[in-house]
Amino acid sequence: VGDALAMALMKMRGFEPAHFARLHPGGQLGKRLLMTVADIMRSGENNPVVSVIGTVRDMLYEITTKHSGAVSVIDDRGQLLGLVTDFDIRKVLEQSGDIYSLGIADIMNHSPSYIYSDEKAAKALDLMENRERPYLVLPVLDRGTREVVGLIHLHDLLAKGL
Repeated sequence: VGDALAMALMKMRGFEPAHFARLHPGGQLGKRLLMTVADIMRSGENNPVVSVIGTVRDMLYEITTKHSGAVSVIDDRGQLLGLVTDFDIRKVLEQSGDIYSLGIADIMNHSPSYIYSDEKAAKALDLMENRERPYLVLPVLDRGTREVVGLIHLHDLLAKGL
């Protein structure tokens, strides 16, 4: 009976999940409704990016030092051109063996999925998990400038309790 009364009062007052999220931001529902990609992404010095005209050695250094498993490939304006993941590197090594004779553009995925920094973190999690082959990382773009502003890793989302 108590639950029925609570539900009736919530309906009468127009109480929605977003209201609950504001009152309980630390809970899973609160996190799913309030937390954005910008709150979780690796940005600034932790954002693994490399210029498309950089060297493969620069690319490998960036992936290794940022502990990300991937690097966003950008042009001179900071726009996303591609993504190189550990999987892409292993694939090249299996096929040709000499990765240093290639350019970054030869290795990268030319049409990676991405997400905007102002979108909900739960959307990023859904996009990463609900595919035939799940993603571990997604480049993050600024919606206005479309510049690469970060990288979001599946492990970071899970660590935040999503």
